[in-house]
Amino acid sequence: MKGWTLAIQCHDAGMAPLLQSGLEAQGIPSVLLNKQDSSYVGMCFATRPVEIWVPEGQMEEAKAWLEAPEG
Repeated sequence: MKGWTLAIQCHDAGMAPLLQSGLEAQGIPSVLLNKQDSSYVGMCFATRPVEIWVPEGQMEEAKAWLEAPEG
């Protein structure tokens, strides 16, 4: 995705939308790329992480928020 960069991979598909909501609450647009339910998997027992992508210019801000301790 031109102009976007991978911010984080979530192995818990339920957590990805929560992280995306948090990023967007900080004013950071994001896109979820769920490879679990697609032809990317290739095998019925294989699982892939859900990826969260952010604009390249906001990567540092996104990483800071994602890595910040809670509270």
